[in-house]
Amino acid sequence: MDHSISRRQTMKLFCGLAATGSLAGCTEDKSPAENTTTTEPESTAPATRTTPPSTETTESTTEPTTAEPTTTESTTTETTTQSSGKEVSFSTNDDRTVKGTLYGSGSCAVLFVPGDESDRAAWEPQASTVAGEGHTALTVSLDASSRGVTKAKTVAGAVSYLREKQSAKTVVAVGASSGASAIVRANTLSGTSIDGSAIISVGDAVSYAPELSGRLLFVVGKNDKKRYVQATSMMHQQAPNPKRIEKLPTDGHGRGIFDTDQGSALENMIIKFSNTVCSG
Repeated sequence: MDHSISRRQTMKLFCGLAATGSLAGCTEDKSPAENTTTTEPESTAPATRTTPPSTETTESTTEPTTAEPTTTESTTTETTTQSSGKEVSFSTNDDRTVKGTLYGSGSCAVLFVPGDESDRAAWEPQASTVAGEGHTALTVSLDASSRGVTKAKTVAGAVSYLREKQSAKTVVAVGASSGASAIVRANTLSGTSIDGSAIISVGDAVSYAPELSGRLLFVVGKNDKKRYVQATSMMHQQAPNPKRIEKLPTDGHGRGIFDTDQGSALENMIIKFSNTVCSG
């Protein structure tokens, strides 16, 4: 009797332990399985779906980042010169010292002159592009308070600097608004040789048109103020050949055209014009 109870108790204990072990085992088996199944669909599936965008974003973010060091390592001079430029200074024939920013190098040089509303830094994107074409680019600022003749002498001094100090054989001048007027006046100064002039949104100095030399490009927004549209048209009519006029469908003025949907068109015109003049 005692032995029988002992066996039954032992069996119950054994079964209880077995059941407990089985339950524990089942709990352990289910728990990881449930976790893995839940994690894989929720983490992996979204991650897989998210990964392409994430990878593309990473790749596009990484490519510029990778490209910059690569460019810096292989073309350090170009990157430094074209992106930030090098500050230089030159003298004018009225005893002033003018600062400018120099980009790139080449036997053909392109001078960029802004209007009174901006400074030389505004031309950096276009100067960098020109430098990338294998040319020298120089940007200068004009003193907004100075007279027209003083601004013209700044341009003339810049042209002399490019020819004498940078050994430029060909010089193209690009000016916007009052910068365009300064280029027009400088073009007619004795001793100043400009091979090509891109005149953007000019508003005065029309009387100088017949005396202009070199290849000429006139650009104006069709919907700019009447004064600039008329002055540009009149100057084009009176200027000698070779010449061309472009009237863009915008109300943008001077460098302001770059802020409109015609910005790319204007930049392409400048680059194409510069390359044409530089190629002779």
